[in-house]
Amino acid sequence: MKRIFFLILFLISILGLIVCKEKKPIPELEGFVVKSVIHPSNNPFNQEKVELGKTLYFDSRLSFNLDVSCASCHNTASPSKGFPRTKIHNPAPSLTNVALYKDVFKDPEAKELEDLVKDKIHSKLMFQNEAKLVQRISSIQGYKELFEKAYGDPGISGERIVLALSTFQRTIVSKNSSFDKFVMGEETALTPAQIRGWDVFQNKAKCIQCHQGPNFSDSELHTTGLAGIKDKVRTPTLRDVTKKKTFMHNGIFGSIEDTVNHFAEGGHSKAVHDPMLRPAELSDQDKKDLIEFLKALEGEPIQLEIPSIPKA
Repeated sequence: MKRIFFLILFLISILGLIVCKEKKPIPELEGFVVKSVIHPSNNPFNQEKVELGKTLYFDSRLSFNLDVSCASCHNTASPSKGFPRTKIHNPAPSLTNVALYKDVFKDPEAKELEDLVKDKIHSKLMFQNEAKLVQRISSIQGYKELFEKAYGDPGISGERIVLALSTFQRTIVSKNSSFDKFVMGEETALTPAQIRGWDVFQNKAKCIQCHQGPNFSDSELHTTGLAGIKDKVRTPTLRDVTKKKTFMHNGIFGSIEDTVNHFAEGGHSKAVHDPMLRPAELSDQDKKDLIEFLKALEGEPIQLEIPSIPKA
């Protein structure tokens, strides 16, 4: 009887050692993991500013005709289809991980998220007249209270609106994906197919040339092999890419499979080509494994509940 008892204790102790085995990150891959977002010194983080920015983000009163909010166009789950954002009329992108891009705007003078937010507020869809926007928001008592919580006084200005929106947008981050867990030492976080797909991603397909770092984007501008498109577009993040309903900057593809085929073929034969976009000899299994790897970049769900909007 004692022998059985000690055997059980021994097995429990062995199991404990297995469970408590220290997870060891993979050093050469840690640069791909989203760990934290840096808030600039001229716009430091505080939770009250995040809540203010979130409220403004969902408030259609930031638009001239009171009918469009930031959230109307910039859905965090997938690009919206309703509003053009460039000369080639591509759909508004998700703002997930916008804080992780090196440069957040095409304009070389706009290096910070705040520059992008300010530009969008002054666009045709939103409020072009900053003074009138400030006057409108200042007339709402609820906003005076929110601004006081965020900044220490109830003063409302265009700059403070931009700072709050930017602070909130920096919190929209996709992280803790299966790939992140794998890199940080959880060996079983990836399936065999996803591990094979990671190899395809790096070697055969050479996706890693442009899709690198924690955002899986080099933040550079490239042509994408689409017929009739000469404009260069910034490399998009691949995090949560398999959650999208349309793909490419103009939404031309309706499936991830079509997108993978496009790049595997080196783009359209009549397109303007980027030097790094070349045909890849991928088998059907390679493509399936690659897509499985992309699924491993899906982060934890981003829950954005619509806040209580102050009444006029």
